[in-house]
Amino acid sequence: MYKDRTQREHPMNSLPELPLMLVKSLPTMLRRGAVGDDIENMHRIYECPAIDKKHLESYKHTFPGFVSEVPLTYFYLVAQRAHLALMLDDEFPWPLLGMVHVANDMKLLQPIDLNLPFRLEIEIKFPPRAGTRKRVRPSYSVLFFQKGECVVVCESTYQVGGGQKGKSRGREENVELEGWSKISDWHLMSDLGRRYAKLSGDFNPIHLHPWLSRWFGFARPIIHGMYSVARMQASLEAHLAKPITALKVGFKRPVILPTELICSCRHDQVRVSDVKQDKIFVEGVYQIGEPS
Repeated sequence: MYKDRTQREHPMNSLPELPLMLVKSLPTMLRRGAVGDDIENMHRIYECPAIDKKHLESYKHTFPGFVSEVPLTYFYLVAQRAHLALMLDDEFPWPLLGMVHVANDMKLLQPIDLNLPFRLEIEIKFPPRAGTRKRVRPSYSVLFFQKGECVVVCESTYQVGGGQKGKSRGREENVELEGWSKISDWHLMSDLGRRYAKLSGDFNPIHLHPWLSRWFGFARPIIHGMYSVARMQASLEAHLAKPITALKVGFKRPVILPTELICSCRHDQVRVSDVKQDKIFVEGVYQIGEPS
């Protein structure tokens, strides 16, 4: 299903590290979007070393409960670096800072060899008339290959620009309660964004401090979306005592720090909500079992 492209089709470069790319992203704030109606999809191939076992253990220690040897959400840390590396190209027309992660879909296809490096194939797809639409959601596909076989797929969707618009008007949705069981309580402190940034390398200002998050429309810092998903996966694996091999989520609203949340599941569904279950922040579906 997923074919390994040859180096002759697309030159292969080493995947850059996040901190340096974040510094390089600052000048992109001057970008004003594409002029034409259509933008061609972007492709790139990167090479990435084998998983750093010490960093992997730090990641799993941050989210107690993982059963997976390498959690699916850990691969997003690498995928995000590939996203940024490609978006730094002058062909990408929008500022990097302020891009909002709205959905993510990850699948484990083959067992991971911790001693082998990866080839990454990334593609950014743009919707029709992306250059002239007010709200644009490019999709990002990152394929992880070992020995020519695709082992992990990470599909992400971002929204160009965004922020907290106005104040919450209370209960905004009819949250279904029947059949849902709470599996974990979350107590998220004000400095959580800074602590997770040190682990993930993602020092996006919206996660760090109120002085910085206000520049992007948030009164207080918001936690990284994939922090919530990683904690969600760890909660599920602790509850089920089985590894999660596929996890598809949508981010319904930002998690503003500090706060208290709960994670609940029903059949193959999972969600993160406030303690009163009036608002859902992240929701999705998952699969367990051996890689397909």
